Amino acid sequence: MQAATTGPGAMRPDPAQALALAAGPDPARAVFAYLHRGIAQGAGSLLTTASVYDLGRMRSRRVWSDDAAAYPLGNFKRVERNRYFDIVLAGRQPFSTLSIGEIAPAFFDWEKIRDLGFGSNMNLPAVAGQEVIGTVNLLHREGHFTPARVAQVMEWQGVATLAFLLLHREGAERATFHGTDAPEGAMEG
Repeated sequence: MQAATTGPGAMRPDPAQALALAAGPDPARAVFAYLHRGIAQGAGSLLTTASVYDLGRMRSRRVWSDDAAAYPLGNFKRVERNRYFDIVLAGRQPFSTLSIGEIAPAFFDWEKIRDLGFGSNMNLPAVAGQEVIGTVNLLHREGHFTPARVAQVMEWQGVATLAFLLLHREGAERATFHGTDAPEGAMEG
């Protein structure tokens, strides 16, 4: 897990830099690393994961995690039709909370989130062709994802979309932002 500084001098997305990374070697991983670094330095996140979605089977698969012990790569999570689904997957908007009480109705693993010491979350959807092709999932301590921090993260939505498009180009069925194929994951929840 990594902490990050936030504030007015925080890193801002540079489309030219993102496109240069996309044209270079290992583009999905390079663009995602840039995205992760920018969000961490701006709004901050103590635990970050990224997921792709298979809505036909109502599941997601983790393609990046900065805490593989807590949230391993490749595992599937069931997707439920709830407020998160309506806002993020159907509505293509970010989802954020400030307390574990707001997290609990949206995520089956809310007790795990609480036990890890988190009480605020944000999910940044990557949208292409009117479809959510992935999300960047952020956790922090209670009260962290204020409207100002959500706005900071939203500045990175275009970079997130580019990263997920590059991952899909590599074959998102097994590809990850770690640069290796994901193992066949277990179903969580």
